[in-house]
Amino acid sequence: MLLELTQAEKPRAYAPKDTARLLGISERKLDELIRTQAIKSFKVGKSRRISAEAIDQFIKQQEKVARTA
Repeated sequence: MLLELTQAEKPRAYAPKDTARLLGISERKLDELIRTQAIKSFKVGKSRRISAEAIDQFIKQQEKVARTA
């Protein structure tokens, strides 16, 4: 049985490792995207997080680039 989360149950921010897995890219590539500000992130103490909104924005931007290519 597939577990589906409601909107309220979904995380609002993800660790880089989880974000890389969600996007299907390596952590190294995600680090590069963060460094170049292609995907927005923030820090909580010493931990970096990427918001679900930033992930959605990044995906939409990549789709837009793919359509114009």
